[in-house]
Amino acid sequence: MRILMLTNSYVDRTRGGVELHVFNLAKELEAAGHAVTVGRTSPGESQLPVDGPALWVIDPHTAGTEGRARTRRSTGGARFLSNFLARVQIGRRIGRTLRKAGLEDRFDVIHHHDFVTSAVIARRLRRSGVRQVWTNHLGEFLILRRIPVVGRWVTRWLTTPFQAATGPSPELADQAAVRCPIRYVPNGVDVETFRPAGDVERQDARSELGLPAVETVCIVPRRWAPSKGVVFAAEAITLPEWPAEVALVFVGAGESDFPEYAQEVRGLLAHARGMVVVVDSVDATGMASYLRASDVCVIPSLLEATSLSALEAMASGLPLVASDVGGLPELVNDRTGLLVPPRSPLELAKAVSQLAALPAEARLTMAAEARRFVEQSYAWSNIAVRISEMYDEAAS
Repeated sequence: MRILMLTNSYVDRTRGGVELHVFNLAKELEAAGHAVTVGRTSPGESQLPVDGPALWVIDPHTAGTEGRARTRRSTGGARFLSNFLARVQIGRRIGRTLRKAGLEDRFDVIHHHDFVTSAVIARRLRRSGVRQVWTNHLGEFLILRRIPVVGRWVTRWLTTPFQAATGPSPELADQAAVRCPIRYVPNGVDVETFRPAGDVERQDARSELGLPAVETVCIVPRRWAPSKGVVFAAEAITLPEWPAEVALVFVGAGESDFPEYAQEVRGLLAHARGMVVVVDSVDATGMASYLRASDVCVIPSLLEATSLSALEAMASGLPLVASDVGGLPELVNDRTGLLVPPRSPLELAKAVSQLAALPAEARLTMAAEARRFVEQSYAWSNIAVRISEMYDEAAS
């Protein structure tokens, strides 16, 4: 099968959850014998090395004849509306370019990985004869769906052009909110790159990475974005309930993306009661190294699907402290970690303290259960099979 993956951002530019989802899924589909091309719908040369499927950069600023989409600085609802309209405009340009590209002779399936932009592109390509499917990765979908009265009407209208869809959490696979058939297919994890470490390897990794020589290292593998809830982890380490022997390590911060938010986080960390390390950006191999050097993982998100960061930590044998939101309760139970209310630094600090105090044998048991759970349900090879089945059903 000839597959075109369309995504606004890809691992050649940045390495967030959606980017890694597209990359790993594309690799597994190629390994299964499919021909995969990734179409990145944002401008710019590649900045990071990528050993994977062919990349096609579709620049929305040169597509068509219109000028660059512009958004003025605004806040709240005005900002959302401005961004929404900009995405519509970009989608129209890309759709126009793709419509002229003879897609029906090049691809059997277009797999979209954005929402508003993807919906506009898909509507432009309805007559191409290529089946179109979509994965709902969060973002605008949940915001739109929650708008009183018209929210579900808007999301259903936007999803009309797709023949099938998946969502990586039950909330994102809500059939009542979309027009096309949708099913729950979770995110996957690379279980070869992300693996547990023994005590000696863990200590060696800490030394190589320059991490503190403390009893317990707690990692927050999260970009510093408001939806990731990082500020609550930063506040947790300022509280008396935070155990002094636990160091907090932020990896993949990407501080330049949300500078005001990063400033707020930094302000809290200035009052930390324990040791703190901040690492800006790492690739998958680097993230795996930091996870192997850690003992506990914190996922303090406010919105989340099936968190790729959580899966990577579990594959690495780490118990989780995670917010009770989105798809996280599907991963975390009393055998793999602890759930805490979102926006609760106090409960987060208490949960970290509880896990840090576990006997070594109990922590090893949790590590083994987390790894077993991920291998059984979330290996990318299994996810790719389920996505292939969706492609086949979309053609029927």
